[in-house]
Amino acid sequence: MTLPGPLRYVATAAVAAVLAVVFFYVLDIVFSASREPSIGIIERWIVKATCDTYELAGSVRDPKGTPIPFAIVEASYLDERLTTRSGSDGRYKILADMPICERQPRSAAVTVIADAHRPARQVLPFDQTTLDVVLQPASY
Repeated sequence: MTLPGPLRYVATAAVAAVLAVVFFYVLDIVFSASREPSIGIIERWIVKATCDTYELAGSVRDPKGTPIPFAIVEASYLDERLTTRSGSDGRYKILADMPICERQPRSAAVTVIADAHRPARQVLPFDQTTLDVVLQPASY
C-alpha cells in the first residue's frame, strides 16, 4: 500500500521524530550511568562548553633526568585538592571529576613529594595544563 504524496511526507517526518527521540533517550541513559542522574545530556553538553575542568600532566625527574616513580603530586585550588602518583616512568596526570563553572580560580598550587627528595611547591596559572618537576635530592 502506498500513501499519497503529502501524507507520505508526514508519515516519514513522524517516524523520523520518533527515532530521534528514542536515539537521544538512549544516549541520555548511557551518559547518565556515570554522572549525576538529575542532570540530562543537554545540560551536560552546556556545562562542558561553558565550564572548565582542571587538568594537569607532566613528569617528575631528578636533576640528572632520571624519572622518579611513585612521587605524590597534589594540586589544590579553591576548596579542591586532587592527588595522584607518578608512574614508573615518572609521568603523572591529574584530572578533576567536576567542572568549575561559577568562580574560576586564577591559580593552582602544586606540591610534589618523593622519598629521598626535597618537596617542591609551585603556583601556576589555573589554565596551565603541563608541569615537569625536577626534585632535588634530600641532604640528611
